[in-house]
This record gives sequence, structure tokens and C-alpha cells, in this order.
Amino acid sequence: MNRRDFVGRVTLGTAAVCTGFGKPVQGATTNQVNVRFVGMMAFVERLDRSFLVATPGNQAMHHLTHTPFLMARRGSSIATAFDMTPAAGVVPEAFDTSLIGSNPSQFVYRNLDNAALDIVSGSSDKVDNLADELGLMNRIAPDKRVRGNLEKWASSTISLRGGRIENSAAHPDAHKVWTFGSYQQRLTDAVNFNSVGSVATTIRLTSAVEARTFTAPAGETVELWVISAAQPGESIGEPTRLEHSQVMFDYLVDATPVIATCPEATGRLVPATDLPFVKPTSASNGIIASSATVPPWMEICWMAAVLLGTKNK
Repeated sequence: MNRRDFVGRVTLGTAAVCTGFGKPVQGATTNQVNVRFVGMMAFVERLDRSFLVATPGNQAMHHLTHTPFLMARRGSSIATAFDMTPAAGVVPEAFDTSLIGSNPSQFVYRNLDNAALDIVSGSSDKVDNLADELGLMNRIAPDKRVRGNLEKWASSTISLRGGRIENSAAHPDAHKVWTFGSYQQRLTDAVNFNSVGSVATTIRLTSAVEARTFTAPAGETVELWVISAAQPGESIGEPTRLEHSQVMFDYLVDATPVIATCPEATGRLVPATDLPFVKPTSASNGIIASSATVPPWMEICWMAAVLLGTKNK
């Protein structure tokens, strides 16, 4: 089958058992390639067990939008291959708690709006799924349908084939139990994709007029961040109630939004930072068209999943 093909009109929760879901995260291993996904996005499992990852971007029906961009360490081989550039005023630790104390000048960026990534690790299409804290739309919105034109709605898409995904966190409210109506589960806002074993990993970045391909050099550790960051709203809001949960329903499923709540959530104080590529002129260039400063508080940008074998409860 076409590896980028997925069932766009799947009735949620009616397919066969997903063999990779729900396994405990294994002990730390040395991985050649790590792609860290941070922010609001959806992981859609395909019939061949690969994944389509889609970012919501600028949805006209909702006031809160998300800016997708790539981030890497300055001078790294992948930053050079993708022609990534510095961005004045951007503070990486504002998006990812694992980068607290890092030097902003050591990071570079690439606009991901209207672009696509294909990440292929090894020879198998199947992604080993250990990420059991993705928001399960099969249970949050049972018996609803994924939008058939999801890839057209998305501001950017990433295809994952091979490797492994597992839970991570970039916000202190990740891993907490959140309630969607009568359904509860732990949520995360970050997922790590790792290559497994001594296999080649190739990452291809494409847009309408440009294509760049990067293959991880043997023996070199490669880091890449895929970030979908919320643009600042007009008010601070209430950290125990994720108002921008509505974005996930707007662009992913045809269902009435259910707002996630968690009485233990605190929100997060962050340093003020600009967002790169807020109003990009083209997905194929690396310049910053404009920026917007994030206020020193932000709620968790949870991640959603549509998994073939997740049964409704």
C-alpha cells in the first residue's frame, strides 16, 4: 500500500487490536536519532502501523492558533542540511522544560508551515508505540470520524516509519490525569521518536518548491525538535481548564468539543519569548517574517491520537 495512505474516514474505536499500545516505557538506551515532538498535534495510526503526525496551525474558527517549526542545535549536521537559521528573541526553554538553563544562541530554526517531513528509520513501516499518554480521541469522542481531508487541514505533516515513540514531557502539567466529560486519562505534551538499533534513519523535508534530505551519519547522535507552539492569547486563562482543547476537535474530528480539566494543574511560568515564523511568507525559506511574544504563563498543549485498536470504554 501507499505508505503515506491512511484511513481518513475511519470510525473511531472499531478496528483491530493495536499490538503496540499500552506497553510500559523501557529503560533508557543510546539512540542515534531522537526527534522530539512538543505541543499540540495529532498522531494518526495507519493500517501498516506507521504514523501520520499533523499540526493544527491556523484554524479560522478558533482564536488560538499554533505555530509549527523545527529546532536544532546550531552547527549540527541536521541544522546544516535543512538550512536552519537563528531567531532573535526566541528562548527554547519556554517551549521545553528539558532545555531550562540552555543558551538560546545555540539553537536554530526552520519554518514548518505548509511543509512535510518524512522520517524513515530502518526497513519496517511499523512504529513501536510506547506512548500511552497521547489523548485518545477514540475515547474522548467515541464513534466520531476523523476528517477525511486531515492532511489539507493540517499546517504541517510528518510521516513516521520504523523506530519507536514514547511518552515524554515539556510542561509540568504533563503526566497528570485530565478529565474529558466522563472519560479520564493521563496526558502528555511531548513525545520522543527514537531510532532503534544500528539502522539508517533518513529525514526528508519537502514543500511546494523545495526538497532536502538528511541521513544520520553513522555513530553521530542527532537531535531535532518538532514544535507546535500556541500563540499568546488575550488573557492568562485558567490552568485547570484547557480552553484550547477546542482546537483539536476543530481540525481533527467532527464532534462537539469537550474541554479537558484537571484540578491539580498549575500552568507554567516561562520566560517571555518570541515565536519564530508567526506569519511566514513561504515554507521554503528560512527567514522570520514576524514574531509574537509569549506571556510568562502557558497551559499544557496536549497531544491527541487516533489508534486503530483502541476500544471505547
